[in-house]
Amino acid sequence: MATITLEYNTRNRMANKIIEIILSMDKVFKVKTHTKHIYNNLTNSAIQDAENGNVIKCGSYEDYLRVTSQYA
Repeated sequence: MATITLEYNTRNRMANKIIEIILSMDKVFKVKTHTKHIYNNLTNSAIQDAENGNVIKCGSYEDYLRVTSQYA
């Protein structure tokens, strides 16, 4: 059996779709390891907040300053 190691840009939609297709073909391919990019805790927290809708939407930079000054 042959082994292939792939490195790809996780921000590239086409690359991600191709990887998803390959991983879904478990009768054809055997996946030994699959690791996604690991971020630091602060970045992971920000990604989770964005996915959960915990975001601040501002119409202008002045609005941003006004809203964020409440959290300081």
